[in-house]
Amino acid sequence: MGFWHNVESECEYKGISRKELASAANFSVHTISNGIKRNGMPAADIALRISRALEVPLEKLLGENSQEISSIESSISTEEDIEIKKNLFYKYYPLIQRLETLPPDTTQAVYTIIEKL
Repeated sequence: MGFWHNVESECEYKGISRKELASAANFSVHTISNGIKRNGMPAADIALRISRALEVPLEKLLGENSQEISSIESSISTEEDIEIKKNLFYKYYPLIQRLETLPPDTTQAVYTIIEKL
């Protein structure tokens, strides 16, 4: 997933329109629309302003997951455990990302179902 896809997903999740995002990040809706249309990498200042406006780490919008992997590795001890956790992370991370795009009430219902399993 690219930067703009992640921005769109985050906006949908938070119920924020492109216009609201543009206003919060202090630039035009045209900038967002062009970015999504072209699906290119934005300038660093625009990416940072979008990240701050959405209140999410820039790494999340960029699709980088090295931070999550480092966090997993620091909480386990053996090389075998690290490999198992990495495999689980890569297996379930796309599912978690999709879950985060659902409306909050649907997300809560899914969490409840999972807890009951």
